[in-house]
Amino acid sequence: MRGRDLRGEKLDAEELGRTIQLLYDAFYTVESVGGSLSPFVPTQEYIEEPLSQLLETFLERSRVSNRYVVFYEPGCGTARITRRVAGKGYYAICLELDADLAKMAHKNTKSLLVDVVQGDLASFRPRRASVAYAYLLPRAVAKLLEALKGLGLIVLSLDYPAEGDKGHLATAELRIMHRGIYVYRA
Repeated sequence: MRGRDLRGEKLDAEELGRTIQLLYDAFYTVESVGGSLSPFVPTQEYIEEPLSQLLETFLERSRVSNRYVVFYEPGCGTARITRRVAGKGYYAICLELDADLAKMAHKNTKSLLVDVVQGDLASFRPRRASVAYAYLLPRAVAKLLEALKGLGLIVLSLDYPAEGDKGHLATAELRIMHRGIYVYRA
């Protein structure tokens, strides 16, 4: 059975929500039998620019209280967002569990101020970070927040709140182009 080809079509918010829930349920099933906490799904190109502008705003606000600003992207995949942020002159740490994706991230950022680390977001803790961005599933977001607890950085999570967040963990929820961005203080 072939799926519908959605290229060039616009999804309404309700259909997008059903699709995201279907994917979340599928990933939860994979995770429950020992699969990845958050399989690789790149941030979509159409949201990269507004998202990177938002991240730059948070990074600039961080510069007011700390002259050494660090961007952190756990689960960075091929480092598309990291590359955009580092391209504006910020130092970045790009964390990726998958060896092949980590190599691609390194290749994509080697001319920038980026350290690519192959590791697990549940156990890796950067010594310093100002702003983090994650496009991860809810359980991975919760593990990330636990790993970063006490660092005082801002964590932005695209589409997914942390597992167990009933609206009391996130300090804010923003909307960009019908996408939710959950803002946390770790």
